[in-house]
Amino acid sequence: MFAKPFSLVLVYILTIFNMLILTSPIIAAAIPFVSINGGVISMDYDTYYHIKFAFFFTAFLVSFLMLVYLLLDFLFGFSVRASLKGCTRYEKVKDYDFLTDIFNQVKKKFGEKNVRLYVKNSDEINAYAISSLGTRAIVVTRGLVDHYLVSSPDPKMFLYALRSVIGHEMSHLINKDFLPTFLIIVNQKITNFVSGMLYFLFSLGMGVARYVPYIGNQTVRIMSWSYTLLNLAITAFNRLIVYNIYEFLRRGVMRFVEYRCDRQSAKAFGGSSMAQALSMLGESGYFTLFSTHPGTKSRMNKVKDIKISDEIIRPGFLDGLTNYFALMFLPIICLFLAKQAGVDLMAREYLRNHAMINRKISTLWHLISKFF
Repeated sequence: MFAKPFSLVLVYILTIFNMLILTSPIIAAAIPFVSINGGVISMDYDTYYHIKFAFFFTAFLVSFLMLVYLLLDFLFGFSVRASLKGCTRYEKVKDYDFLTDIFNQVKKKFGEKNVRLYVKNSDEINAYAISSLGTRAIVVTRGLVDHYLVSSPDPKMFLYALRSVIGHEMSHLINKDFLPTFLIIVNQKITNFVSGMLYFLFSLGMGVARYVPYIGNQTVRIMSWSYTLLNLAITAFNRLIVYNIYEFLRRGVMRFVEYRCDRQSAKAFGGSSMAQALSMLGESGYFTLFSTHPGTKSRMNKVKDIKISDEIIRPGFLDGLTNYFALMFLPIICLFLAKQAGVDLMAREYLRNHAMINRKISTLWHLISKFF
């Protein structure tokens, strides 16, 4: 019941640790200005203010770019297109027109019209659903179709098995189970982009510091060593501990999502058909590369007695609420971070004095171009 909300919380926890990686150059740059007296760490107020501003502005920038990425993906669906490489619309695959009737039945039962079905030319026994905010697709592999064709006692059971599997994937789509993983992908892409920008600015700062008399070279060395050590430590902690903990917990949590998808497919086309489809897949079921899926026997026992429902299969209330929360969280946190970083004040200042600010930016860019 609480599988996806918990998964989304884990996504945001991972995002926080990514933020620590992003701000490691800021921390490194501040180390020369930190003093330790009697075991008490202190710095002057101006330095603290600038570090605080840099942290919140970086966090705002990441959130804002994530929103922009989500909007562009909603309009153009490029993440889904990248995931569909090597896949072909089933209508264009020879002798696969038998999928038309069962796929139409699935779309009608789940109240969905704008979902596409693809076939992947792979011997792997697998099926999966992929989606962005604007494009949705279900993929079945040739290996899965061939496996059911050989394992089914008659053509009717073959079609029923495929229909149940496609129904399982349709449940993933209507409940937007892609959101946690999709947000992780978006966060990682934007994090890498902003991290590159910060590294450039940090390198620029060291380039300028070299020209400071007497202490310039020493300051550069301290900043460089500090950045390297902090970045290595935080990156290692994030990759080796945080991300692995997230994956371990996610795999346990997402088992409940798989049970829900089995249950909704069983309500659409009968528990006996879903159980039969699962029984043909062996002990571990399909998605054999992923441990997020519970064992076949456990899944069969939970669906075998479910009767066909006459109603359209809809997302559960909690799933709908979680999806709304996930989509609204980024704009809300983006506005909060913008307020903390004073972006609204900067925008007002720019509108009032844009001519003077443009001149300052031009002067700064001219100075930078002299060093590089």
